[in-house]
Amino acid sequence: MELRHLRYFVAVAEELSFRKAADRLNVSRPALSKQIKDLENEISVKLLHRDTVNVSLTKAGEIFLEDSQQLLALAGNAIERAHDAQSGHRGKLRIGSVGIIATDFLPKTLKIFHQKYPGVEVEFVEMLPTEQLRSLPSGKIDIGFAYGKEVESYPYLRSLCVVHSIFGVAVSRQHPLATRESVALKDLRWETLLCVGGDGKSGHKEAICQIYTAEGAKPTKHRKIEGFDSMVTLIAADQGISFLPHVLDLGNQDVVILPLDSTANLDFHMWAVWQENSASHHVKHFIELLEGRELVTSSHVA
Repeated sequence: MELRHLRYFVAVAEELSFRKAADRLNVSRPALSKQIKDLENEISVKLLHRDTVNVSLTKAGEIFLEDSQQLLALAGNAIERAHDAQSGHRGKLRIGSVGIIATDFLPKTLKIFHQKYPGVEVEFVEMLPTEQLRSLPSGKIDIGFAYGKEVESYPYLRSLCVVHSIFGVAVSRQHPLATRESVALKDLRWETLLCVGGDGKSGHKEAICQIYTAEGAKPTKHRKIEGFDSMVTLIAADQGISFLPHVLDLGNQDVVILPLDSTANLDFHMWAVWQENSASHHVKHFIELLEGRELVTSSHVA
């Protein structure tokens, strides 16, 4: 039994006329009559009473009509959902989470995306930026975010700059340096430096190393942290300091970001990254929204 048989039967049952049903389906009356007969033979149930003048439903036909209408509606809905998924209006979009760094732009973009594509479920996957870059080819995530020069090691990925700022020194609001207008590396020599990256490489650690190298210095004490959210919590608790972009609004976290007096390159860039050959309409639509918004910058960027 095919969906065609159900459509033909429903048309006849609703019209109670082979002629009207044939016109509605744009088929010949003999062809329609044969399809109905084939259907009855296949399911071994008489569905219609018919003579040269009248057509009516049997009791079995009434039940079969109700179920056939539901099946056709389900089939139509399945086809529509498949088309929506293919066109990017339905499905799932997996995005690598970057925590507090993305709070300035990501919620706004997600809100617009949901308004335009309410059938697409957005799932956030917690992982470090370096893990995100490695996870894109396997399909664990569809879009990731990375910092600095991390992206350059993955030429098969597309990228879009979404944040441009400069690094400053993040300290607790209760820290003795918090009231200073600016600080230098020499002011930090006895501080515990927090850097994101765990045991692997990260754009954050590399940027910090470049700042110290440019000044011919090294941090006295350092501690590796798994993510920016944990880092900010530790800074607020006065358990260390770090370098964070000025674009972050951390006023409600009891953390202040001070300008750094340095000759080093303090530029901070964050990139949205995705597969070069991605065929996902979800990715395309989300990136289009990122491209259409203003670049997030801070007042400290010239």
